[in-house]
Amino acid sequence: MKRLSVVFFTVLVVVLSSGISGKAAYVSADLMTEMMNSKKLKLLPVSKDFRNYFILQSIDNQTNIIVGRFVGSEKKIILIEDHNSDNTIDRVYEYYPDRPENNNLISLPKSTSDLVYDIESMKKDIISGEIFSKNYTYTMRSMSDLLKKINKNEDIYKHQHGYTVKIYDPDNRSTIMGDFFFGRKDGRYYLQFTTHYYKLFHSKIRPLVPQSVYCVNSKDAAVKEAVEKLVKLKER
Repeated sequence: MKRLSVVFFTVLVVVLSSGISGKAAYVSADLMTEMMNSKKLKLLPVSKDFRNYFILQSIDNQTNIIVGRFVGSEKKIILIEDHNSDNTIDRVYEYYPDRPENNNLISLPKSTSDLVYDIESMKKDIISGEIFSKNYTYTMRSMSDLLKKINKNEDIYKHQHGYTVKIYDPDNRSTIMGDFFFGRKDGRYYLQFTTHYYKLFHSKIRPLVPQSVYCVNSKDAAVKEAVEKLVKLKER
């Protein structure tokens, strides 16, 4: 029985560590810095361990929600476009990576996925991290982690028109596990959440898409609300 337990534990660690194996396809850190569109959806990674991902991207006037849905009979990556950041769904694209190339991208008025709901709530849930706790996903750094750092006034650095916050590996303080940026300038808002890796048992798990929030020069109300809250807390 003891030997079986050891074997089971070993297999479990190998499975959970698959997120950092050489076989996984990771997204370039630069991909989220440019507005996502239907042509770029095929550049996003497809999870091999069925974990979904959710991304909030808001650049200038447009806000996108990107959903990688890999649980179920057919994998798909969804792009929801809110062209004026007013919580209106202007266009939805669904990309099916396993379908033939001439039939793998569909334009729809709304998503067919059960992971998609009211986009105003989705934006807030991605920022808060609630959406990750409710779904099978990687563990992403979210608002609760950032609030803890601000309340402790720990590892926070003034940078340009905002603040950078680092989460260091407690076993190696020279290594950054995650980082944040929040700020405001000329009536626009900046908010970025990045998870480089997290630990499970003694393994490092690296999300396929490190950014869960990437907002630059945004006018989106959900981003504004979050940034105003953070700035007020930091500068109290």
